[in-house]
Amino acid sequence: MTERRPPPRLSSPAAAWWGGLAAVAFAAVATREAASSADLVGPVWLNGLCAVGTAVPLATGLRHAVVSVSVAVVAAMAQTALLTPSTNLAMPFLALLTAAFTAGRYAPSRRVSLALLVLCLAEEWAGPIAVNGDPVWDALFVSLALWAVWLLGHSAQTRLRLARAERARRDAERELAAQIRTAVTAERHAVARDLHDTVAHAVTLMVLQATGTRLIAHKDPDAAVTALASIENAGRQAMEDLRAMLHVLRQASDSPDSPPPTLEQLAALVEAARASGVDAVLDTSALAAELPRPLAVTAYRTVQEGLTNSARHAPGSPVRITVRTTPGQLTVTVTSGPPAGDRPSPTSGSGTGLAGLRERVTALGGTLTAGPQTDGGYTLAAALPRSTA
Repeated sequence: MTERRPPPRLSSPAAAWWGGLAAVAFAAVATREAASSADLVGPVWLNGLCAVGTAVPLATGLRHAVVSVSVAVVAAMAQTALLTPSTNLAMPFLALLTAAFTAGRYAPSRRVSLALLVLCLAEEWAGPIAVNGDPVWDALFVSLALWAVWLLGHSAQTRLRLARAERARRDAERELAAQIRTAVTAERHAVARDLHDTVAHAVTLMVLQATGTRLIAHKDPDAAVTALASIENAGRQAMEDLRAMLHVLRQASDSPDSPPPTLEQLAALVEAARASGVDAVLDTSALAAELPRPLAVTAYRTVQEGLTNSARHAPGSPVRITVRTTPGQLTVTVTSGPPAGDRPSPTSGSGTGLAGLRERVTALGGTLTAGPQTDGGYTLAAALPRSTA
């Protein structure tokens, strides 16, 4: 559906310029009409001054409706009561119509708008009727005309307010939709990161073990059976991790009561890597206290990512894992040696693991470094401030 756009409006300087020009023209015509009238009373310049007052709504009604309408009504009343009567003049009537339209269109509120309309009606009844003695029917006709013009201006103002409210509603809907898209994208990234953290580690070890089993199956059947059992255990663990993550996704939020990773789980992670053939050593001797949940999760994921990358890119190399704390910092370091030459060729990864881990570390105000060493090995290190936990 094509969205309907409001018609273009004049800018404020242009509207003021055209309004001023119209006011000058109106005052000139009104002055000439009064000067040529057979009922002229008072000097022409004074009648012209009143004509200028009645033309004020054309010049300033857009920005100062209350003041301009009040000035116009007072000027019209002064001209009718003290100078030339408006009985046979057209311009004072047009001035009142302009004032009534300005009151309906540009008044700041409905109450003020009605008050200005009453002021216009009062001028008609107090001026031509009370002062000039015009027929009541003439005043009734003028009153109906003023009311109709006021309704026209008020309906225009109402349509404009509704259009502005509709535009504000559409803008709010677009902003909300953008926020929802951003939240959905962030959630997808979080799911992808968790999938990598919980499943990719086990799958990588399973692939490497399967490759090694295939190479030794005909030489050492007993070792192959042991390796197959390890693959089975890793697969079961991966299924349990995936099932737990799917359960969390169905609940639409992480349970605050779910237990955070502990040092025992970190040791179990390293032990599982050893069972898969990874020569891993865990050093937590400098770990002074139990970690808060955010730091524990990030430390666990850092070790997990380091073991996964070591098994994928440097199979058979020794891996040393150090987790230590100082009064203000937690440091996790995973260092692997150079790839062994007689091991299966490394497998390529997606590259999302380090990106997801960097997001975790950065969110806690820490830093993550990863890169090769001079001896051909590789180091993954995360430094986390303990104050953010």
